[in-house]
Amino acid sequence: EEVIVVGRHSSFKKIDEIVSSAEGESKVKRVNLARVEDISTYAKKIERADACLIALGTSAPHHMHLQQWLSVEIDLIRTIAEFCNKIQVRSIALLSAVDVENESAVPFTKEEIESYGEGALGWIKMIILYMRVKGLEEKAVIESASDVQYIRIFQPNTIVTEEPRYGWFDATLFRLHKLVDPYLPSHYHSVDVRLLGAAMVADAKTKLQEREDLGSQQDVAKLSYEDYVSVAGKAFQDRLTANKDEL
Repeated sequence: EEVIVVGRHSSFKKIDEIVSSAEGESKVKRVNLARVEDISTYAKKIERADACLIALGTSAPHHMHLQQWLSVEIDLIRTIAEFCNKIQVRSIALLSAVDVENESAVPFTKEEIESYGEGALGWIKMIILYMRVKGLEEKAVIESASDVQYIRIFQPNTIVTEEPRYGWFDATLFRLHKLVDPYLPSHYHSVDVRLLGAAMVADAKTKLQEREDLGSQQDVAKLSYEDYVSVAGKAFQDRLTANKDEL
């Protein structure tokens, strides 16, 4: 087995830390791109893969204008899905967001995009548009990877990381979830980033082991917190829960 990580050079620091701390020999191939959208130029170097995990997005869309945001969340992710389709992967896992409905997502018109101007969207406009953008992102992957047998859309609520990525906002949200998670429907639980990652990998392995012939039919499924615990294993979740006070 080999893992191929495609990204910009700046994204490899954390990956190198994980690989160096892993037990045994890790077969990780890094494809360093100045522009991730140039992935199609690597078609000859990555001729075949079994599964593709897409966990790419913008970290601060409220600081972008709408066209910038769409160019990453939709156009770039569509390019990646097309590449995965070209190299004949059997399963794609896409990191999306809780309760997104791609079925009802309406594309933005040119006039609509222009109406938002070239200034930063800000929090309010970003929140209003968020579900629509993520829905179009899901739709772009489904349509662009038409030959891929399994499309697995992961729709987590708050993703909890060891270190807050966005300062006080994340730190406050993480603490809040520790208080309210026991009372929330499990669908809306926060999810530890390690559990989410383990679930994406375990789910891909499960799908690759299936021998069901779907013909030209595409199997699209949405997965939430209950699925992550089920797929990655309750023991894994219990270990994370035991260490959650450290977060």
